[in-house]
Amino acid sequence: MVTPLSSRGQLLLNQQRQLDRKADVSSAVVTELSPKTEYSLTLYAVYPNLIGNSETITVKTTLLPKVSNFRVIEEGLFSLRLGWTSPLGKLNGFKIFIPRSNRPGLAYEQLLPGDISSHVIDGLEEDKKYTVNIYAVYPEGPSEPVSLVGKTLKLVAVKQFMVQNATTDTVQARWESVKGATGYRLTWASPDGHIENINLGENFNFYMIQGLHSGSEYIVTINPIFGDTEGPVTTNNVKTLESSAVQTLKASAVSTSSAVVSWNSVPGATGYRLAWGPTPEFAGRDRPRQLALNSSTTEYKLKNVAHDTEYVLTLYVLFGSAVGPGISATFRTSPLGYVSNFKVTSYTSTSIAVEWSPIVGATEYKLSWYTDDGKPQSQYLDRSVLSHQIKNLIPQSTYTITILAVYGNLEGPDISLSQLTFSESEPIQPVRELKVVDIGVNSFTLSWKKTPGVSGYKIYWIPFLGGKEKSQVVPAASTSFTMDNLQESSAYKIQVSPMIGGREGSPVLVTARTLDLPKVEGFAALNTTESSAVLNWTRVAGVSGYLLSWRHISVLDTKTETLGPAFSSYKISDLQYGRTYIFSIRPLYGEVEGPISTIYQRICKNLHK
Repeated sequence: MVTPLSSRGQLLLNQQRQLDRKADVSSAVVTELSPKTEYSLTLYAVYPNLIGNSETITVKTTLLPKVSNFRVIEEGLFSLRLGWTSPLGKLNGFKIFIPRSNRPGLAYEQLLPGDISSHVIDGLEEDKKYTVNIYAVYPEGPSEPVSLVGKTLKLVAVKQFMVQNATTDTVQARWESVKGATGYRLTWASPDGHIENINLGENFNFYMIQGLHSGSEYIVTINPIFGDTEGPVTTNNVKTLESSAVQTLKASAVSTSSAVVSWNSVPGATGYRLAWGPTPEFAGRDRPRQLALNSSTTEYKLKNVAHDTEYVLTLYVLFGSAVGPGISATFRTSPLGYVSNFKVTSYTSTSIAVEWSPIVGATEYKLSWYTDDGKPQSQYLDRSVLSHQIKNLIPQSTYTITILAVYGNLEGPDISLSQLTFSESEPIQPVRELKVVDIGVNSFTLSWKKTPGVSGYKIYWIPFLGGKEKSQVVPAASTSFTMDNLQESSAYKIQVSPMIGGREGSPVLVTARTLDLPKVEGFAALNTTESSAVLNWTRVAGVSGYLLSWRHISVLDTKTETLGPAFSSYKISDLQYGRTYIFSIRPLYGEVEGPISTIYQRICKNLHK
């Protein structure tokens, strides 16, 4: 028998229930009891036609299980999102209750299904604390409440709003995220009153504003958005750069294995990226490389570059994570130097004395000598040694003597001369004070001291890197000679030997390099419009024309135009507004192309008439 007790301990017989169980059952679960209530439980043994003795106990039911882990999941400007963990047992649902302290007698009350574990309370006031109660509702009734205090968000402005890393046409806006904001409105206004804005999602805290005018001040504002409500505005001012490109990039102090690269500083830049590698003609001589440099660096020394190789340099300006326009230049490392001023200073029937000029970077010199039918002999000499006497030679024999500079493990190109050792007869005195007195694009002029007793001089010249040797005999009265029709920008080996009749004396060697072809000067882009640019330059004397080329900086397709020698300007149309182009020009000398001159120009309307 199950009988509830009153608060005074009296049996409430009108609510008594009877439960029957079989004889083999020794335990039972009593259900449908009221929580927090005392019950009298009496157990009777039942026999056929007889009820036996009884045993009675008194028990008290516990409270209904409450909700656990009741918490605020997310605060909003006008809402609170709540979460909880459901108790075990059969639930009818949940009841959420908020007293309205500013409106006596009123409250927020919401009945929720028993299979959910979160709920959003909206319609609240901004920046206000709320006490929230939740009840687990059972068939037997509600549990004890669980309470928490939550606070809605305050309508605040964006903090730490920065507009930085300005280029000629972009700026970067950064800000600290605002808690609870569902998005942001970013607005920028130009000096002429033009206003643009963009709505950004809640996950944004960075945006690059593009399409701005160079050298212009902008007002940039941002405000957080909370659903349909906009927060306070935060303002910042910024000015775009007049120019974001490096104007000068050059290589100096070029040697066989190094070069110093320098450039002008760009205001507002956060750093630079320098890239270098062989030009296509020298592909495979070295690998392309690049590195990032800080904004205070305007010079960098390239080391361990390949000798006698043309390199292309490209320098990009960095503005934070944005990469500005690049500028390119080329340079060529020196070849492994050949020994200059190699000559015979004296000779006898069994010895030849030679000397030469020092070579920068050489670690030692290799001197070799041999006759046409003899075995070559060599000797390595320290870099400080600039002369040597070869002894134990055969009289009246022609010796070929070569010398080359050694650079660590590499041998430079060799240079050679021939000398005949004499017998009893008097030797021919070599030419004295031989030197190159004038160098042109296609010519050299030599001068020397007159040698007594000679019948003339024989002059030899040959390109240092190989080619056809040419020679010319001049009269004894000559003390100078001009070689014409030489290749521009080329090194030559030149020897002058005195002659007496058919006998040729010891040659004296000099080396020289012809000048480069003149390049176009004053190359510039003027009168730029939204789709065209007028290119101007200074005419180069003696040219047969000009080769003009242009392409967009990020496209390899190049357009060209061949112009006559009278041109000093040319208009290019159909260009894309806001894009940067590479314009190049070469002078033409018949079939020969002169050195290139290059400029970079962004296509935009020229504001200065």
